[in-house]
Amino acid sequence: MTNDDVADATRMIAMALGRGRVPARSSEYARLVQRYHRDPDYARMVHMAAKGFDLTVLGVDHRSGLILGTTAESSLSLSVTELVPNTGDRPLYLLAQLAIATLTFPRPQDLDDDEFVGRVTVSAVDDYVREHALAIEQRINAAGEDQDPPTGQPGLEALWRAYLRRSATGRTKGDNEPFGSSRKIVERALKHLVDYGFMHKVPGDGEGTYVTHVKYRVQIRELAAGEMLKELAALGISRLPSSDLGRKTGDPAPPTPGAPGPTPAATLAD
Repeated sequence: MTNDDVADATRMIAMALGRGRVPARSSEYARLVQRYHRDPDYARMVHMAAKGFDLTVLGVDHRSGLILGTTAESSLSLSVTELVPNTGDRPLYLLAQLAIATLTFPRPQDLDDDEFVGRVTVSAVDDYVREHALAIEQRINAAGEDQDPPTGQPGLEALWRAYLRRSATGRTKGDNEPFGSSRKIVERALKHLVDYGFMHKVPGDGEGTYVTHVKYRVQIRELAAGEMLKELAALGISRLPSSDLGRKTGDPAPPTPGAPGPTPAATLAD
């Protein structure tokens, strides 16, 4: 391999890290994607170069280009702490991201379908989370359990209660939607996904529909579940409802919590 080959590999990584960079908008990027698929030696070099930046190659797609994930050591990863300054909003933001991932990919096979496109709205995500929060609250009340978990162990029940305590919308004195309302938190979560190339918002759509990109599907499938669980664990949440987060939108909410579900957390680029 020559110096030009090395330059091509690092250039491809740089393009993958740039916001809004996709092969359809760059003939050079399209050339590098084609080379990756037809030249095994070059593909290996791209993987090696990515490793040098503490990145992993999750896939290469003709629409999204090079799809990268971060390792624990990478300085290029983003955490919920950086995205959500308010500590009280962070667990609810993560919960919103979990719901977004679940609603956009309601079946496990959707994550392996290259042609699958997920769609979601702010109201659908907020309604979905509230539905589960109410189901868990009803279970707790029916069982006669303590209303508050032990100090220092907020647990899943406290997380759902915290979401229910937030108003869905409401208005401020300036006739704006409160920044801490649950729908505003969901909107922020979706905006971050748009900003980093995981989704786009359908223009002119009154309902505010967000549509997934290939990169979001790959990130959810390969990395995001584990990363989000780490984020939640750092916030004191040790349990998540797997059966809740893997069902179809119209199915009834199950009464008991279990284990993990996915949401994006690592490299955010298109």
